[in-house]
Amino acid sequence: MSVLAASADGTSIPNAARCGGSLWRLKTLSDPARTKVRLLPKTTTIGAIRDRSAPQSIPTKRTTGFQKQAWEVVAQVVEFRLEAGGFRLVLYDNGAYLNAAIPAPSCLPRSARARKALVAAWTKFGAACGRASDEWRALGAVAYVGGVGVWSRPRATGPGTALNGAELEPVTSVRPVAGGGGR
Repeated sequence: MSVLAASADGTSIPNAARCGGSLWRLKTLSDPARTKVRLLPKTTTIGAIRDRSAPQSIPTKRTTGFQKQAWEVVAQVVEFRLEAGGFRLVLYDNGAYLNAAIPAPSCLPRSARARKALVAAWTKFGAACGRASDEWRALGAVAYVGGVGVWSRPRATGPGTALNGAELEPVTSVRPVAGGGGR
């Protein structure tokens, strides 16, 4: 089923299977603790996020300070693709990589906090980057990228992987500085 798919009656039916797996509620700011997130972003670096201590196990609830804060980094958006649930971005700065994701509007339940900002980030990124596909596409744009911290399974390899499993999901804002045009 496509990220943009809708039900027979024309309405979107967001769910974990279609929109990002077991952490879907955390990654769309629709979990019960979403109101505990400080949405005014703290400026940081990808390196500082990468250097955070990872929790012993992946939190399925918003329990760490990293998960209760919106962050903003200045980064090169190296590449991106459309995957189940939204746009996946690979961010880079000063020798460090980080994954980030912008949820598709069809994956945002009505209860999603900052829903308008999430839809605006999706729309702005999609308009700036051209036709998306499930293949990785080089971009090279520099942007301020804001998003809420989330812990995922640490991976040793893969585009944008932070070894501690830290990611920015959902992306709440994208402000281009230079470059782009991944058409």
